[in-house]
Amino acid sequence: MVDTATATTTEAVLIFSEELTRIACSGGGIKALATHLAQHIEAAVLVEDAEWRHLALSGATGRTVPASARDLLGKGHTTASGAMHFSLPGNREGIAFPIRAGDSLLGRLSIFPDQTLRETDSAFARLAATSLAIELSREQGGNKNRRKSFWDRLLARAYEDPIEAKDDATSRGITLASGYVAVAIEAEGLDENSATSKHADLRRICLEALRSSSAEIVVVERGSGFVFLCPAPLEVDVANTRTAAGLIPRIASKTLVGAKLVGGVGRYADAIDAARTVEEAREAMFITRRLFGIGRVITHEELGIYPFILRGASSREDWHRLSEHILEKLRSYDAKHQTELIRTLALYFTVGQNVKTAAAELNVHRHTVFYRLRQIAEISGLNLDSPHDQLTLRAAIAIDTLYA
Repeated sequence: MVDTATATTTEAVLIFSEELTRIACSGGGIKALATHLAQHIEAAVLVEDAEWRHLALSGATGRTVPASARDLLGKGHTTASGAMHFSLPGNREGIAFPIRAGDSLLGRLSIFPDQTLRETDSAFARLAATSLAIELSREQGGNKNRRKSFWDRLLARAYEDPIEAKDDATSRGITLASGYVAVAIEAEGLDENSATSKHADLRRICLEALRSSSAEIVVVERGSGFVFLCPAPLEVDVANTRTAAGLIPRIASKTLVGAKLVGGVGRYADAIDAARTVEEAREAMFITRRLFGIGRVITHEELGIYPFILRGASSREDWHRLSEHILEKLRSYDAKHQTELIRTLALYFTVGQNVKTAAAELNVHRHTVFYRLRQIAEISGLNLDSPHDQLTLRAAIAIDTLYA
């Protein structure tokens, strides 16, 4: 026999569920669902998408609610159901529910109560999270194809000029950055039984590491991995993307047990030329896997001469530009400080890396040669003890000599 309290609770949950259905069917949307929940549980309700973008906030009048729950959730603890409890000022406790569609995380529903939530409140929140998942899936389904179509066209070089691309992006609700840097990541060694969920985890880890406040990160699935097209309107954004990409293998090792990552980073490209940075990122990833092994993410620029060797069809002008780029910092330093770093490097290679002979030819003390070699490494960012970097420098010097 069911007691009166249980029957009352069940009836309340059923009524709340029916009300959510009516809101969804009438097209009320995310804001209406959040407002309905906030009124029933008498708490502030915040809805964010999977990339922590604000979607809706209700019940916040008279309450202090952060702009995002991301930092709070990072310090909380997760229950078996996937809900995460987090601490609030005044010894209060908030709770966040994942908004999921299958294995895909669409967002998070965070609750900021004034007092401890009742059992029915938690049930209401879980039901609301389910309704929000349906609403987000519906919205994303409508926009997803239009947005995907734009990026497919852009990466296929279908736009003739930047204005055309920007206008089309705006019409599809896309904020196009002025430039992008692509990061390609693949995982090896994933267990087949958990490959799908681990693949989703890899996507999430990369997005969190590469997150940007300037515009949307575009995710392109490629085979067993992803290419992330990261907005980089400023030079500092380019540098930050490269740094973050290099940290991804170490971050992922804590979650993707047994998996090894390999990746590459393309050079900066204007939005209209985004296809180039994507191609370079995948090219860098291929070279990194073959020459340096898995567990690393290396930028296209760090690979020096190897992309040119891989392509095999570069023109004389391309080789000359490569040499100029590699030696640019050394040449500028020589011009500014009246030094002979490039001459010292060329002679060092010519005499078989014999410092004593190089010093005699230059008519300087051998300590001076050692000092110049350290300067060359620091300024160029290339390690003279690395056979890979040394190959790049040797090629640059040889090409420079041919064009002298």
